Amino acid sequence: MVRFGFLCLLFTTSSIFSLAQVVPDTTRINIGDKTIIVIDQNPIEKPLPKPEEYDSPVESDELSDSDLKYEMNHFAGLDFGYCMLLDSRGSSTRDSATDWLSINNGRSLTWRLNLLEAKARIYHDYIGVYTGFAIAYNSYGFINNVSVDVNDKSEATGIPIDPQVRQFSKNKLRTTTLQVPVMLEFNTKKENKKNFHLAFGAIGGWVSSVITKQKWETVGEKFTERRKNNFRVTPYTLDLAVRFGYRRTALFFTYSLTPLFISNVGLPVYPISFGVQLLQF
Repeated sequence: MVRFGFLCLLFTTSSIFSLAQVVPDTTRINIGDKTIIVIDQNPIEKPLPKPEEYDSPVESDELSDSDLKYEMNHFAGLDFGYCMLLDSRGSSTRDSATDWLSINNGRSLTWRLNLLEAKARIYHDYIGVYTGFAIAYNSYGFINNVSVDVNDKSEATGIPIDPQVRQFSKNKLRTTTLQVPVMLEFNTKKENKKNFHLAFGAIGGWVSSVITKQKWETVGEKFTERRKNNFRVTPYTLDLAVRFGYRRTALFFTYSLTPLFISNVGLPVYPISFGVQLLQF
């Protein structure tokens, strides 16, 4: 009897242990000195939480490759600088024939709004080619008291105005050009922190508007005159460009391969501009 009771106890313990491992979902109901065990034949397994559902997700300090694509853009923004005119000899001084084109460099300004930028990476973000779209405003402030006009030979020229009749306090020619750059860019880093960047290439453009603006005063009364004409300004432009910067700013320099005028009295003049990027988008 003792052996039989021991075997029964061993069988019961072994069965309960096996049941607890195979079917862990059980419910025990105690009624008096009796216990009723309810076994779930089809237990529902709860899925393990996904990695993103943990309280402390794993974070990476490095930007993804797609994020870097937008971090390393340096063209889109606002440029400000100055304009100059060089003749075909590379000189900024005018001879007698082109004296009417003498400009005040301190009052000859350029603004460029770089609206769009698209970049194709050649080797990560260290080397790439970018293009975009920009609107450039070049304003040339004349020193002499002249009015820009076109003579009977279809040449741009300056008509002298008698200062006793009309002395200009402001006299400038302004061009508005829609531009598309193609630039090869190099970066020293894969992100903007402590990154130096250099870009050079060409900028093509179409001159959409040309105006002259003059201000003067006569007998205490102020006058302003704006004239819109093509004034024989070259409609399509091609500039060589260089941009050099650190992190999210840059210096720029452009030299036009096309003259300011299709034809003008005196030697042809070529615009150059230089300045700094004030804001980057």
